[in-house]
Amino acid sequence: MPHNESSFPHWRASTIETQAFALIEHEAGEQSGDATPILCLGFDDPAAWAVLDDLAQSFRLIALAPAAVPLGASEQLDAHSFAREALTCANRLGLKRFSVLARGDEDHAALCLGLLAGERVTAIALIAPDLHSRDGAAQDAQLMERLGQVRTPVLAMFGALDRSAALHGARALQERLPACHILFLRNASAQVDCERPHALARATSAFLRAPDAFKIVRDAD
Repeated sequence: MPHNESSFPHWRASTIETQAFALIEHEAGEQSGDATPILCLGFDDPAAWAVLDDLAQSFRLIALAPAAVPLGASEQLDAHSFAREALTCANRLGLKRFSVLARGDEDHAALCLGLLAGERVTAIALIAPDLHSRDGAAQDAQLMERLGQVRTPVLAMFGALDRSAALHGARALQERLPACHILFLRNASAQVDCERPHALARATSAFLRAPDAFKIVRDAD
């Protein structure tokens, strides 16, 4: 759930039913200039909404999360399924082109979207991704083998104090996505979105506005 303070953007909630699942959609912000809408995945933790509140000042945001119970389906909504359902939602919302912001385990779904609809996904921003954390070794292996096919610009952001990130998420992305930007934010751990939300939002905004011209600059408070 988003914050309730009156100074924050007004979030509108609705449910979109796809072929097999129901997805809860929270939407806020307006599209400005050439900025594309942002599909936001993995923002189930209320503490993480501070990043979205900042971004909603300049972007149209659509935050998607699976509803509690799949519609007529017993299987789990894995990364590939989530990516397909998110693309269905984008179609329903009339999004011809969009960027993706994902946190935590939904980094898999974001990268799957890059594989599934690379011609429509303009950029992918990942918050503290860990490509070894979801769906087991076989699922990870399948995604990792295809990462080199992702042509969409990617920015992966980590807390500088999260030492495991350098061994897993950052290294894996650098090895398989040579053009991927890696950004470490100082004074933050794996909970970088809760500890440095404003810095994270600034970096995300700069990248999503001009992914091909993005340059990593000094991490300022």
